[in-house]
Amino acid sequence: MKKYGGGLILSLVVLLFLLIVNAQVYHNLMPMNVPIIFLTLHVIIYRYLIPEQRFVAYFIFILMVGVSVVFSLPEFTHQQAQEQILATYGSELELTTQGNLPLDRNDDWNPFSTNWGYAFLGTGPSIGDQHTSFLFIPDTGRIIEIAP
Repeated sequence: MKKYGGGLILSLVVLLFLLIVNAQVYHNLMPMNVPIIFLTLHVIIYRYLIPEQRFVAYFIFILMVGVSVVFSLPEFTHQQAQEQILATYGSELELTTQGNLPLDRNDDWNPFSTNWGYAFLGTGPSIGDQHTSFLFIPDTGRIIEIAP
């Protein structure tokens, strides 16, 4: 365990940071599969490359981890989704966060695309003072009006 300690601590710190960003900024929509796989591999890579002073190979692996994180980030944050809906349906619209809804992605296998969308409940004069649910797809910015 002592040999893997440094890599394990670094991986856990990065994972904790990613989980916090995912929860606070993206409301748990970020697909974490690929970054978690790379962070798990980091423990082993760190164990064998750092003692042998193979810093270039280690740096290339760290770049791959960073690229996997960047590709895993949804295009729109939760706040940007709210702003987009307000810009489309009028600023007098009152939005309430309803959580996340699953998206049907059976035909698309992409480990970096999210399988969830932001769900909101809106009321206001621009939609006839009735409750309307909105689904915002974070990869494309598409807004779907679910039900009036």
